[in-house]
Order: sequence, then C-alpha cells, then structure tokens
Amino acid sequence: MVRTVEQTRMGIAVLLVSDIGWGVLPLYWRTLSSMNAISVLAYRLVATLAAMVALLVAFSGLPTAIPLATFSYGVQHSHYLTVSFIQYLNPLIQFCVAVLLLHEPMRAQGYAAFMVIWVAIAVYSFGAIWAYWERLKPHAR
Repeated sequence: MVRTVEQTRMGIAVLLVSDIGWGVLPLYWRTLSSMNAISVLAYRLVATLAAMVALLVAFSGLPTAIPLATFSYGVQHSHYLTVSFIQYLNPLIQFCVAVLLLHEPMRAQGYAAFMVIWVAIAVYSFGAIWAYWERLKPHAR
C-alpha cells in the first residue's frame, strides 16, 4: 500500500498527540489521586458532556443564529403571511437543488405534489401583488 504525503503527515500528527497525551496522563492521574472513583467518573462525564455541548454550539451557532435573527426581524417588521411565505419557499428551493443539481430520484407523485405547491405559491403571490396595486390606485370620489 502506497501512502500519500497527507496520510503520512496525519499519521505523524496523531502519533505526536497520542504520545504527548500519554506523557501528560500520569500528571493528570496524580492530581486525581485524592479523589474517589465515583467523583473522578462524575467529573469525566460532566467534562465530556460540556465539551460536546461546546462543540455543538460552536459548529451550529452561526448557521442557526442567522436564520433565527432574520425570521425575528421579519416577524417584527413585516406581515405574518409574508414571513410564512418566505419560510415556505426555503424548503422548496432546497428541494429544487436536490432534484435538479444533485439528481435525487423522485416519483411522479412527488412531481405532482411539487407542482401543486408552486401553483399555490403563484396564486398567493398574484393575490398579494393585486392587493398591493389596488392600494396604490387613487380612491374614486
């Protein structure tokens, strides 16, 4: 088996991290020698859970915060129907990307349902635009 340069570098990095970890581990156990086994287990469990939560927050914070912030702003400064309409568009656009760009398989019933959804969006959009233009017309006296 021929190894690439990246695989070799990764192997060296893993070796160094594990060797440093094994070298520091006796110091860690020495500091825990005054604690009983249950306390050590509880500490390790809490530390592991805290690390997992921190990683989750770090990796999901920004992608989650941006849509929530824009939704909050939209609800405060727009009509509820408009905000729900925009939220309805997002999964449909993702669906289009999956089918058209990523070539996900879909049956005929899926295409029919997809077309019904787009017709409903078109009817809603036409109604909203019509109402907007009616408000702009000067009132007859």
